[in-house]
Amino acid sequence: MTGLDRTTVWPGSGTYWSRRIARLTANPAGAIYGTILATAVMGASGTHDEPIVRITVVTVVTLLVFWLAHVYAEILAHRFQHGRFRFAVVRTAMASQLTMVEAPVLSIVFLLLGVVGLLRYQVAIGLALANGVAQLLVWGIVVARRLGWSWPASLGSGLVDASFGGVIILLEALLH
Repeated sequence: MTGLDRTTVWPGSGTYWSRRIARLTANPAGAIYGTILATAVMGASGTHDEPIVRITVVTVVTLLVFWLAHVYAEILAHRFQHGRFRFAVVRTAMASQLTMVEAPVLSIVFLLLGVVGLLRYQVAIGLALANGVAQLLVWGIVVARRLGWSWPASLGSGLVDASFGGVIILLEALLH
């Protein structure tokens, strides 16, 4: 199922947080993918002692490029299936794939706190990476619960998802 098949929550309906949660849960795959992508970019950049400004910019730019690639793929898929281009499809694709960029925002906030000097370099990177792992854990649990899994099975699903982030951090530690 592509993002074009889901109901999209548009600005203006509900509170900011209810709209954000509705968007994220409408496309958990995008949120999970964006979180893994951001964690991988931050982990890889952090191994080379890159300046935190560069890590932040590279992470944001990478997320935006992948977001645009996913939007483009959805637009092409729609054209392939329906044989025509519609501007409404562009808006829907952009909104449905926004979760890829939106989910790792808290990790980027930690990096920005390092950029402005409110957090030390290693603390900012560590919090950003830990947030990525925590989000993956929560996403695994949320998706499993929505599928009707028991709490123990849902926790297991969350731990499997979190292991992606854990492996990234482990690799970063081994390379550093």
